[in-house]
Amino acid sequence: MPRTILPANNLKYTLAFAPTSSGSASATVTITSDASSAPVSVSLAGSGEKAFADLVVTPTSINFGNLALKSTKTQNVTLQNTGDINLAIQGITVAGSGFGYSDLSPGFTLAPNQKVTFQVWFSPKVAGPASATISLLSPNISSPGDVNVTGDGIPSTNPPAAPPPATQHRVQLNWDASTSQVIGYHVYRSEAPGGSYSVLTGSTINALTYTDTTVSLGTTYYYVVTAVDASGNESVYSNQTTAIIPSS
Repeated sequence: MPRTILPANNLKYTLAFAPTSSGSASATVTITSDASSAPVSVSLAGSGEKAFADLVVTPTSINFGNLALKSTKTQNVTLQNTGDINLAIQGITVAGSGFGYSDLSPGFTLAPNQKVTFQVWFSPKVAGPASATISLLSPNISSPGDVNVTGDGIPSTNPPAAPPPATQHRVQLNWDASTSQVIGYHVYRSEAPGGSYSVLTGSTINALTYTDTTVSLGTTYYYVVTAVDASGNESVYSNQTTAIIPSS
């Protein structure tokens, strides 16, 4: 400037827009000359936009607390691109043992304001505290998006197995029928040979067999039988028989 335009000629100028902040911008270019017409104006307008991606990770740290060995617990993590250009996730790394992720694969792209949710899991194999860092890598961001995870593996607390039930022993007694006219029999038992018998049958039984289910482990019992006639008379004791109950 100044420039002279010869008759029937023209001049070309290039106008540049280089915004330094986001948002709308405007300007006016006014051209003055010695022509008889008024100054000529050119209106300019443009919009400055963010030219970067921004990865927001929520939450950035997770504590899984105490977890029994070989069990698994999961937590949700959300990723959001708060920038104005697409954000490509090209790699995922896990630095630490006992942790991992699912529902997320490298190679996907987040558009501006787009969100995605995936799961982070903890499955301890050894007892004690554990920690790891899960990093999401993208060429569109200057540093990885990290999720710091911690947890504590503890031994299983399954209750001990209940002992097997004790074996229930019983004594089966059999005898010959009385040669006299009788209405039934009584069965007696003692823990000492030859005496101090106690009756086991509240009323007479008319069978020739009896099962004693009230025996105790590791005890020796002595049994006798008597016969009872219609008048209620009871015979003398039969020969004594012995039963030894095992201790288990």
